[in-house]
Amino acid sequence: MLKPLTIAWCLCVITASVPMYSHAGSVYLQENAKLANGKPLAILEGKLGAAKNVHKLEGLYFAGQFSKADVQEIQSRQIKRVISLRTAGEVDWDEKGAVEAAGMEFFAIPFKSPDSLTDGVFQQVRDALGSNQQKTLLHCGSGSRVGGVWLVYRVLDEGVALSKALAEAKEIGLNSEAYEAKAIDYIQRMQSKQGMEKGEISVKPGINKNFVDPEMSVEDYVKRFEIESREVYLARKAILGELTISPGVSVADVGAGTGLFSRMFSKSVGEAGWVYAVDISPRFIEHINRQSDAMNLNNITGVLCAENSINLPPQSVDLVFVCDTYHHFEYPKSTLSSIYRALKPGGEFVVIDFDRVPGKSREWLLGHVRAGKEVFRAEIMDAGFVLEEEVTIEGFKENYFLRFRKK
Repeated sequence: MLKPLTIAWCLCVITASVPMYSHAGSVYLQENAKLANGKPLAILEGKLGAAKNVHKLEGLYFAGQFSKADVQEIQSRQIKRVISLRTAGEVDWDEKGAVEAAGMEFFAIPFKSPDSLTDGVFQQVRDALGSNQQKTLLHCGSGSRVGGVWLVYRVLDEGVALSKALAEAKEIGLNSEAYEAKAIDYIQRMQSKQGMEKGEISVKPGINKNFVDPEMSVEDYVKRFEIESREVYLARKAILGELTISPGVSVADVGAGTGLFSRMFSKSVGEAGWVYAVDISPRFIEHINRQSDAMNLNNITGVLCAENSINLPPQSVDLVFVCDTYHHFEYPKSTLSSIYRALKPGGEFVVIDFDRVPGKSREWLLGHVRAGKEVFRAEIMDAGFVLEEEVTIEGFKENYFLRFRKK
């Protein structure tokens, strides 16, 4: 039985089919490829002796393992550097010696499994590829490892969209879902870090300090959240009825808290679907996992998110649900960007929050919620979402329900 897991990143992968190049018609790489603004239009397929999965983009060659007899051919292509991702013992001849004897530089950045594909390996490859403009050959055994590290470099260092870079990585040999997942996780974490470094300022410092407190009492929040006097609890069935949830879909309950809606979504998506209970509080995630186990809800995964990212892979969910927690987004721009990435094309984004109206709302709400509906709606639309409708929920007096779609 698959148990719910507390995770800081999620081993989910994009499963869209990407056409692969046929190797039956491989031809030598052409140096006079058609150019657009001085750059090649596409990755070219080619041949370097016995090596498999040979491709080229500008001055960078990608390949599987070549033989000792191929070294002179590689040198004849004016390649100046060879970067090997293979580990000691994988090559039964002195590759380093042969490459250097031919007048080329040799660099080893070895890894052999997803567990050994660390942040340090990604950074070494990025440094090696970004530090020199000389012609370079990047190779492993078959091309899969090459595709995994190239995906990261292409997105983070060359600014290529993830979908395009992923297609390229698969073209040049990436065929491991585990390598793909490690690369996407690294990209997401680095992009979140870059977003913070670009200077997004907290809109409400300290608003989540109680939830990250290791001594936080979950039971106190269960008594506060799962009670008939709370509007969203009283209207929980009406809210569920307004959501587009059918068997087999994936739902992210962002700001899941005590897991009330995550448990409801679990039954709606069925055995073929999945629910990601996302929260910044380790104590809430622990509680959700225990409750899921006790209730035999095996399609819920607890996801510990960051202050500026929901930590889900691109295009991994059909619906993102945020109930009474949007005002807890301390870095809304970065968090919304991570939500946009996590949704599949056309995916639904539902926000329920408190309607902050000066002169009308109670004092606690005015002090706790940083802005009104119009401000939150504008922030979400600025992030690329389209407002579909505001849904009327019977019993709502302080809350509102907005439905958005990913463009």
